[in-house]
Amino acid sequence: MTDFGSAFDLSTTLRQVRRLLPQLQRLSSETKRQALLALSRRLLERSDLLLEANTLDLESCREQTVPEWILNGVKLTPERLQRSAHLLALLAQQPDPIGSLEKGYRQDNGLFLGRYRVPLGVVALVYEIYPEFALNGIGMCLKTGNGVILAASGPIQKTHQALVNLLAETAYEHGIPEGAIQALPAQDRLADPQEDSPLLPLLQQTRYVDLVIPCGRPGWVEFLLQASKVPILATHLGYGHIYLDRTAPWPLVKSVLLDPLARYGPEGIPIYQPLTLWLLIHADWAASHLPALVEALLSQEEVDVQAAAPILEQFPQLQPLGEGFDSTRRPHLRLQPVADLTEAIAWINKNGYHQSETILTDSQSAAQRFLQEVDAALIHINTTPLSAGRGAGIPTLGAFRDLSLGISTQRLHVRGPIDVEALTTVKVVAQGGL
Repeated sequence: MTDFGSAFDLSTTLRQVRRLLPQLQRLSSETKRQALLALSRRLLERSDLLLEANTLDLESCREQTVPEWILNGVKLTPERLQRSAHLLALLAQQPDPIGSLEKGYRQDNGLFLGRYRVPLGVVALVYEIYPEFALNGIGMCLKTGNGVILAASGPIQKTHQALVNLLAETAYEHGIPEGAIQALPAQDRLADPQEDSPLLPLLQQTRYVDLVIPCGRPGWVEFLLQASKVPILATHLGYGHIYLDRTAPWPLVKSVLLDPLARYGPEGIPIYQPLTLWLLIHADWAASHLPALVEALLSQEEVDVQAAAPILEQFPQLQPLGEGFDSTRRPHLRLQPVADLTEAIAWINKNGYHQSETILTDSQSAAQRFLQEVDAALIHINTTPLSAGRGAGIPTLGAFRDLSLGISTQRLHVRGPIDVEALTTVKVVAQGGL
């Protein structure tokens, strides 16, 4: 358990966590299961403690005139705590990934080759928004037998201290080695990517830290990527394309795009960050359906609609295209006409973040080409990218049935959902006759 009041030495703390790795790997599946269930219960039992600390952070945010979307991302509610508790309970019941022998086969000479799954090591979870990121990340690290060190930047400090101490103490009471969950001391400011970050010393600890997973503003994450010597799994939040192909049926567009959008907002799925979606619209589809699409979008009060010049000329009631992320809670869509699938693919590969891209189509050949040629970690074919979790940047079970810390856009180690398996690695085993 981290003692925030004592003198803190980063190297000493990390050495302590690393020395515990053999004990963590030997933990039984039942011990980990019971510890995760205990974490789930404790979140609900002590929600008052976390909400009180979070209220103080929110007051600090308002004094610093923090953007509204960050304020929404920092804010904890009983419902968000209940959701995290539910996800930890589900995680407890999932199969233990550690110690399994995978992809085994026997060679002609009788030698058996396989992959033995083991913990990754020491994982650093670094965040400036979304307390759920830390809650879920601690659970995932315990499930996979990893040591974990957490660091919070900016106005989330009191929430961070309260949740780390609460979960570390609970884990120790239920069989997790003391010191396996550590945290950096509180920082008193929102780290500016243009200034020296208090997180920099942690990012240089290549001897003791195996992986850093950040959660925050795009510019802040990019700063960490450039500054870190430790491998980083980075994600981009709230951005993507939906391509409406020539053959996309109107009922499909309604169920995949319009209906999920209608659920966003104060009375439905909360917006914790700016959500920006480009709608790339095939010229033939626009000729038949664009007026109905614009009318449907304008009827949704919680959505801002922007349009490129050709569409703006036809529908002057729309807003012109803006720059960058909006600072409000309202999601906004940007309508962009494209001549065909070829232009849509080129647009996405040039302008996208290579995270999550979507095609709506009735053509199997168009879907197959989109899958093959679009450079993205996650491809949606005729299904919505606007889930409560992924669309809002909050870790979720989602369609993958595994707790996720976001979508990795990188090519090495993990591409796609940062799930439990992403926090493991393998030993290749060559075994002769016994």
